[in-house]
Amino acid sequence: MLNQVILVGRTTRDLEVKEASNGRSFGIITIATTRSFKNQETNTYDTDFIDVSLWGVTAESVAKYAGKGSAISIRGRLANRILDFPGEQTFKTIGIVGEQVAFIQTKAPGTSANSEVIEKSDDSALRDLPTGEQFNEALADNSQNEVE
Repeated sequence: MLNQVILVGRTTRDLEVKEASNGRSFGIITIATTRSFKNQETNTYDTDFIDVSLWGVTAESVAKYAGKGSAISIRGRLANRILDFPGEQTFKTIGIVGEQVAFIQTKAPGTSANSEVIEKSDDSALRDLPTGEQFNEALADNSQNEVE
């Protein structure tokens, strides 16, 4: 069986990391993704705004390195959630839990959407970003902590 979602888009705001009651850090980021086909009525490409839950080091890294307008790729899974309201109906929702993030083009958090993008040629800005290998190692360490 396979439960996998891959999204590529731009962040709509800076991620605010919060702490859950169990002490784990988390955040919900909204990704703007453009559809691959045109709307027949308007002859334009529609955009979807998709909320993604991020946990632990993944949430912390996105909050630290990807501000509003950053282009990122998220690999994750769909997750069921049941909302039970006393005296009312029970609702079942499906959300996306991000498990791995790749930074495509970043803008510093706390800056405006029109601010300068951190380009690959800007060595001083990229020096502070984790390499793909460092990011994957941190994710692996975090995954091992969840299992234990």
